[in-house]
Amino acid sequence: MKYTEEQIKEKAHQIMKDLNGKYYFENCVNKAIFQKDEIVFAGKMKGKEIPSWLISIKAIADQLCFLHISDETGESLYYMNFSMVCFNVEKDKNGKYFKTEI
Repeated sequence: MKYTEEQIKEKAHQIMKDLNGKYYFENCVNKAIFQKDEIVFAGKMKGKEIPSWLISIKAIADQLCFLHISDETGESLYYMNFSMVCFNVEKDKNGKYFKTEI
């Protein structure tokens, strides 16, 4: 494990703040669970088995979304909203995160 739970939660807050903008709230990051050998479900790394973090994100009306972060790179693998729609999460040259369709 390269990252601690606290480091990953900080990264999740940064990503969610960029993605949700004015709808971001401080206690949106719920739990972070380390997965030693996750088979990536979606995105650029789909089908690969890598160590990663699953972060549950509180959304509107007590719904949960899920952010998956690579333990190898500390970057997002993909984001799944409560409607089960998956998005890639990319970072621009200024370090700001944004969603793209898979």
